[in-house]
Parts: sequence; C-alpha cells; structure tokens
Amino acid sequence: MDRQQASTDTTPAPDQVKALTLQLAPLLVRAGFNVAVNSDGVVEVRNPSDRRMRQPIVLREHQGALWWHWVWSGAARHDPPEYEPMVDAEDVDEAARRITNVLRVTEAAGAEQ
Repeated sequence: MDRQQASTDTTPAPDQVKALTLQLAPLLVRAGFNVAVNSDGVVEVRNPSDRRMRQPIVLREHQGALWWHWVWSGAARHDPPEYEPMVDAEDVDEAARRITNVLRVTEAAGAEQ
C-alpha cells in the first residue's frame, strides 16, 4: 500500500476542501450516509444504521494532483494517522462508489428479518 505519514502532507486550502466536499457529499447523502467536515478538513462519513461504520477521508496532494485519501490509524495508539491515496479529487463519482463499498452494511443472502 502507498501510505504516507500525516506529518509529510499538507492540507489544501479550506475553500478547495469545501468546494470538493460539496460535490462529493450529496452523492454520499443520497446513498444514505451522514457527512461532516471538521475544522482540520477531515471529511467524516458515517453509516447511520451502525455507528461503528465510519470512515474519515481527506484531500492531499498525490503525484502532483489533489486526491481523496483514506485516513487510517497509525501503527501505535499515539502515532499520527496514515493517508492512503484513493482517487483523484475531481472523480467524486468514483470516490463515492468506493466509500459506499466500504461503509455499506448488507444483509446476508437468505437471512431472515
């Protein structure tokens, strides 16, 4: 995996984060997720049907362009988070598809309700 330490990345301008999040968020909301952006520019996507199902993502530079990145916990409890490139920031449809695949809870086939 191509993960990067948090300390080596810079956060894009807040207006860039806002503009791109405003493109991505409606796709995720239509898929049934809650979306929030914190003051650090971290986009928190949550599945409201299971509070444990959440995924932070951020915008960071990758290969000379702005990309959405998965945010993963550091190796140890107090380590900084690690970022894994997901998709180019402009490809919000693909970002939404990937996030949905990670956070969607599906019923097992043939399971009774």
